[in-house]
Amino acid sequence: MKFIWRQFCLCIIAWKVWWYFFQEERQVRLCFYRNDKFQSRDSALKKIYRFKNPYRMNKRFLRSMGIQEVDTYGETPLTTLYSIAQQCEITSQDHFIDLGCGRGRGTFFLNDYFGCRTTGIEWNPEFVANAKKIVAADSSHAPKFICTDMLSADLSKATVIYLFGTCLPDPIIEKLAESFARLPDSTKIITVSFPLSDYSKAFKEIKEFTGSFPWGEGSIYLNQKIY
Repeated sequence: MKFIWRQFCLCIIAWKVWWYFFQEERQVRLCFYRNDKFQSRDSALKKIYRFKNPYRMNKRFLRSMGIQEVDTYGETPLTTLYSIAQQCEITSQDHFIDLGCGRGRGTFFLNDYFGCRTTGIEWNPEFVANAKKIVAADSSHAPKFICTDMLSADLSKATVIYLFGTCLPDPIIEKLAESFARLPDSTKIITVSFPLSDYSKAFKEIKEFTGSFPWGEGSIYLNQKIY
């Protein structure tokens, strides 16, 4: 009986997740595909991953790196990323760095829809290689993708940094906070699930708001250095 109940609960969860992504993609097509550049690049990205599951791809990569916790991959829904850009007043004058950009969908979106300069940092070489294929097909005002880990990335040119670090261990977040503290005071740092003030006295919260994710509502923080 417990097995049947467990399977029933798993089916309900799977259905809710499927419905969430269905609604999300519907909104993306209705609201954001009016931008021809983004529609073209997003369609190319979907074509690459038509028979490739990025979650499974990332699991294989993490296992190959000897990492035990492999269920850490996630993507910020574009409707949530749009809200983040609005709340944090991201403009075409910004240089947005996405730490852990995954397959790069959000990086393409901000680049094409908001017109800002974007750089995706990702240590999974397959994700980066696929994103660069799309850039190579149309390099006009294209984002940049760099295959490296977060701690090694050059963040000096960023005006905005995005860290979806919900699954990151505390020691990594603490090291990132140290790197962020060396950036100009005006640099905006956006984090999901935690404010940087939890890890460093060098930061304060400018704004807190919520965003929708496949796993539920999440807290989003706009952080800035204390002058």
